[in-house]
Amino acid sequence: MAEKKITRKVISPSGGTSGVKKDDVVSKKAPVGATSGVKTETGEAEIAKAGKTEEGKTKKVCTFCQNKTVPTYTDIAALRRFVTDRTKIVPRARSGVCSRHQRVVTRNIKYARHLAMFSFTPKV
Repeated sequence: MAEKKITRKVISPSGGTSGVKKDDVVSKKAPVGATSGVKTETGEAEIAKAGKTEEGKTKKVCTFCQNKTVPTYTDIAALRRFVTDRTKIVPRARSGVCSRHQRVVTRNIKYARHLAMFSFTPKV
């Protein structure tokens, strides 16, 4: 299932359907990870790297899981990475942190704000 072929009907300028033409066949490629080790039409083997898709983007890995650390309210420098310049807490999709550590980061940011170690509003 490395490549799907999709055919489409083309509507002619006169308003009628002219049927399916050869030029209308569109091929969709699956992500590179799904085709690892499969021979293509040219005979070359595709080598997939872990976490890479067709566009070349890699999957974000949680920094806390990778370093085996836990975010704390005393580490203001680490928490500052998860706050925008408007002092909003960055969502998980942008920060690249797993859901478990995102909840801990959010709780610690709020606790640091309560203790006046972190500001509620941006400095003007």
